[in-house]
Amino acid sequence: MPWFTVRLLRVLTPLTAVMSLVAQGIMLCSNAWIHTEELIQNPLYNGTGDTEFLSKYTISGLWRLCYNDPGKNNMRCFDIDYFPKEDYSPDPNDSTMAIPYAMKRAATFLFMSSIALLIGEMLCFCGHMIRRRRILTFAAGVAFILSGLLVLMGVVIYISSFKAEVGNKLQPKSSFQGPIFKYRYGYTFAFTIASILICELSGTFSLYLYIQWYKLDSKKYVERLKYEEFLQSGEDHIPCRRHPRGPRNSRTRDTSREASPCPSTSRGRRNTNPGIPLSESMKDLAYYNFPPFSRDTTCYTVSTTADINREYSREFSFETLRRTTPV
Repeated sequence: MPWFTVRLLRVLTPLTAVMSLVAQGIMLCSNAWIHTEELIQNPLYNGTGDTEFLSKYTISGLWRLCYNDPGKNNMRCFDIDYFPKEDYSPDPNDSTMAIPYAMKRAATFLFMSSIALLIGEMLCFCGHMIRRRRILTFAAGVAFILSGLLVLMGVVIYISSFKAEVGNKLQPKSSFQGPIFKYRYGYTFAFTIASILICELSGTFSLYLYIQWYKLDSKKYVERLKYEEFLQSGEDHIPCRRHPRGPRNSRTRDTSREASPCPSTSRGRRNTNPGIPLSESMKDLAYYNFPPFSRDTTCYTVSTTADINREYSREFSFETLRRTTPV
């Protein structure tokens, strides 16, 4: 189960990171943060004929603002100046300039969020490619969460600054007349909110992935220590006969050879059938149970053993052999 979680997070973390980058890219590049409609007093209105108010529409983004002259359909645009020479002064009749003012106050946090997101993207992919630098995944998670929080702060400042400038125009004057100022958010603002959620999600995935990696590494380390302790205990109590290791086993083997009463005797299996063909008389002798040889007898050489066998055979008389030999 932990391996499945790690593999799933290794897929979801870069996927959400790329999605957050795309969402913030649309937020920065598109020009549809907010759409407004403001009713401007008609200077030609005399109580009859022409309408009392003319509509002025605006479309604003992070870099440009487009608007039309009251009562006309043609739109014209200008770039938002982030370093103006004159300070902003509110106009009670026309609130068009309140929109770039609110955007300039929120832009600092949005730009800082983009920088933090780019750093998080690089750390995330480096952490995935370099296994020994998994701490980079943790740092990427922190960067993603910080980026989402900065975007959230920018959105809050933008909305609060904008409503502080046009708040008195959002209320209807009477039951027969609606509000002078109306607005609605565009698709860019929707991508901004989505970037906040995806940044926080990718940061959570990165941190959780790092925690799972840390748990697996700790488990492997504990298992390796247990295995090394098992090997050490095995070397102390159960030495390997086929593959002896170290000088300890060699000393034990030499000691056992010195302690053996018969150094020249092989420690292998006893060969019960030496491969010598038996004669008829020898086959008859096979029915007789001879007493076993002593340990001292088996420790002599071949010539000595032959002499002992001749002396041993003298103890048996021909009469005994004749009686025991079947007819």
